[in-house]
Amino acid sequence: MNKLSSQIIIDIISREMSLGGNDIWIRDQNRKIPNDNGLYAIVGMIDSVPISSNSRVYFDDPDMKEEQSIQLRENIQVDILSRSNDALTRRWEIMAALKSLYAVQQQEKYGFKISRLPNSFINSSSAEGGSQLNRYSLNFACLVWYKKVKTLNPDNGDYYDDFDTRVDDYITIGEDDGLIEFNITGD
Repeated sequence: MNKLSSQIIIDIISREMSLGGNDIWIRDQNRKIPNDNGLYAIVGMIDSVPISSNSRVYFDDPDMKEEQSIQLRENIQVDILSRSNDALTRRWEIMAALKSLYAVQQQEKYGFKISRLPNSFINSSSAEGGSQLNRYSLNFACLVWYKKVKTLNPDNGDYYDDFDTRVDDYITIGEDDGLIEFNITGD
C-alpha cells in the first residue's frame, strides 16, 4: 500500500458524499472550519496496533533487494461537522460510503480492509463549546499493509560480501598470524 489509509478513506467519502477537496481533509492539518453552512469531514488515524513486521532479502539479478513490510490495525476516526443540520442528517452516509462498491474496489486495489461495523459513532458536538457546531465522530478499524522495497548496495555498507577470517589452534590463538587465513568474497 503506497497511500495512507486516511487518504484512501478521504477519497471514498468525498466521492460517495460529493464533498469537494476543501471540504474533507486529514486531521491535524491546522485548518479551521469555515464560518458557513457547509458540510465538512476530517479523517485521521487515532492509534494503531502492530500485527506483524517483516524484512526479507532476495536476489533480483543482478541486484540484492530488501523488502520491508508491516501490517497494522489502524483505528480511524471520521468527524463530520456543520453549522447547519447537514452533519446531523447526513452522518449515516459515512457508513454507507465505507460499504459502497467503490469502497470495496479501493480495498482490493490497495490491499487493506475496512472493518464491518464501526467501534462507535458518537455525538461529539460538545467538544466545540458554544460555537453551535454539529459534530459526529465515527471510529472504525482498518487492517492495513505497508511495504517498501529497496536495492541494497555493498558500497554503501548495506550488506557485507567480503570477509577476512582465520582459523587458530591453541598455539596460534594469541599470535598475529593464524594457522589458516583466507578471504571470502561475494564475487
